[in-house]
Amino acid sequence: MDSRRRPAGFLTQANALLRKNLCLQKRNLKTNIGITIFPILICVLLLVLQNIINNELDKPKYNCGCACVDTDMYGTCRKRECGVQYSTLEQVWSCAIPSPPRWPALIQVPQPQFRAVRTVSQPFDDLPDPSCRDSLSCPASVLITGKDRGFAESVAGGLFPVFAPTLNVTDYLDALSRIVVGSDTIPGYTQLVEPAFSSSDTLYLLQPQCVPFLSQTISYNARGIPLQLNIQCVEGVLLWRESTSVINDELLKGYIQRGGKTNEFIAAGYDFLSSTEYGLGINVWYNSTYGGKTAFSFIAALRVPRLVNAVSNAYLKYIRGPGMEVLLEYVKDMPKVGTSYRFDLSSLISPLFFTWIVELLFPVMLTYLVYEKQQKLKIMMKMQGLKDGPYWMISYGYFFVLSV
Repeated sequence: MDSRRRPAGFLTQANALLRKNLCLQKRNLKTNIGITIFPILICVLLLVLQNIINNELDKPKYNCGCACVDTDMYGTCRKRECGVQYSTLEQVWSCAIPSPPRWPALIQVPQPQFRAVRTVSQPFDDLPDPSCRDSLSCPASVLITGKDRGFAESVAGGLFPVFAPTLNVTDYLDALSRIVVGSDTIPGYTQLVEPAFSSSDTLYLLQPQCVPFLSQTISYNARGIPLQLNIQCVEGVLLWRESTSVINDELLKGYIQRGGKTNEFIAAGYDFLSSTEYGLGINVWYNSTYGGKTAFSFIAALRVPRLVNAVSNAYLKYIRGPGMEVLLEYVKDMPKVGTSYRFDLSSLISPLFFTWIVELLFPVMLTYLVYEKQQKLKIMMKMQGLKDGPYWMISYGYFFVLSV
């Protein structure tokens, strides 16, 4: 009978290594308790900070404003109403808006000091003289092209309908839907409020030729919202270009280049392609930089619908006569439910806390490996028959459980 002892099996070696690791960590009990408690403390801290922020945002100054609209004979409020009309600027965004206001469809007009003029990089003779910028009287230029120049220029001639009567009208939405009006304000990311009407900025009335009575200031009440409309007439100029490549090059040079200045066109341009009296096919250039399309901001509602409506109406009037038009009366946002301000703190700083927790394990792993190397534990165990399989399985498994 062979009395020699056989080498320990895989499970026996793994069991021995596991017991060795447990004994080693038992000596480092305080360290292990600290590693376990630290993530719990981080979660508790996040929860406390989030509750503090939520309690602050739940205060009345951040909720939709309310007012008592009916009281009894003793002065006790019997009915309270909440809405935009009772709210401050901080409160209005949390209010429910079942019927959003309607706003005229505008186009994006460059500021007077940035409108396209004749420059060294854009030496076109039909561009306005740069001296108009000194008096802020530069016209708004629109580039057009197409295969049939005569047809394109005839249709484009109706882009800016002439508005003959004064602007003292009873329905400003109807009046502004029959003409082309623009603004140089930055568009908002919703249409609950049109920035052009929420401030004292100027509305630009684009006309083939300006007359004095078209520039004026009028007051209007739009569904309970008082408006002060500062109307300024701006001449709309149509500039023909031979091809789309010329327009693309001119638009590109219109933005701030190295050593250059902003030279911005109004709607950018229209390409009538192969349009004829029997069909309209068109490409519209517009300035998308006002959309603010970045990873850190909302996308603004660009003022494009009026550009399409203007050329559609111009085509209909050219084909069917001046009495034919399709009105784009207004634009509006979707109804909005009441909301509450919320700030998710965990999504903001949780990556930092996660990094701290993960890095907390590195010293423990490093200490374990250095201790084994220093005490020559692995070499001694291999001399006694330890295989690599059980050693690495227990080592990786142990650190995996510790990290989880």
